[in-house]
Amino acid sequence: MRSFQWMFLLTVSMFLGGVAIAQQGAAPTIGTAAEPVAPCELPPPPGKEKPVNEATRPNTQSPKAYVKDIMNSMMMPAASGVWNAVATVTDQTGVHEFRPKTDDEWNAVIAWANMLVETPNLLMVPGRKRCIGGEIPAAYFPDWRRKARELQEGAVIALIAARKHDADALAEAGERIDVDCDECHEKYQIAQGDPENWKKVLGTYKLTPEEKAAGEADKIAEAKEAAAKAAPKAPAAAKPAAPAAPKK
Repeated sequence: MRSFQWMFLLTVSMFLGGVAIAQQGAAPTIGTAAEPVAPCELPPPPGKEKPVNEATRPNTQSPKAYVKDIMNSMMMPAASGVWNAVATVTDQTGVHEFRPKTDDEWNAVIAWANMLVETPNLLMVPGRKRCIGGEIPAAYFPDWRRKARELQEGAVIALIAARKHDADALAEAGERIDVDCDECHEKYQIAQGDPENWKKVLGTYKLTPEEKAAGEADKIAEAKEAAAKAAPKAPAAAKPAAPAAPKK
């Protein structure tokens, strides 16, 4: 995980939803969202004037927001609302378990889960651009959509658990979503200055000299590690024979 990445905040929120170690014994607030995050610096595409002729009005999907903005304004708040619903807080007075108790608390979780279920559909719209790296290249788009669907299915499990008021199942769904998020971030999320950018699907992004150097260093280290594993092991040295017992 990298502290300068907005995706890192998503994973941390999820982890803290399962286990939170706090100095104070305050209970997590169910149904609250993440703090606002600055939007993508790139300008959104311009809106179109309303055509006079109704027959010529647009009637197809047209992605406008960047992936970063969808994640910050929809995915992260929804995920936080789900993950923070079930928590274990340890403080000076002991271990405290927090679960939704009232119908209102469970309804808040259900609302966040609904948003979490539908947000991946927005990520799968063709033409959606990342703030850094632009569109997912066509060769990778099927994989991108598979990862979005996997996250969506985990969110469906969370929604079902919330509707059943099953806190344990809700926590398990959160763990599944955690893995799904990490797998996608490791491949598609680019942050300027990240030394692991060379591993990502770059799209329109160009690696900086520092990022290229970090990639070459990592490749050399990985090659050395692979060579060490492949090298035949030296045979174990034979144990010296025990001296013969003296004759009586």
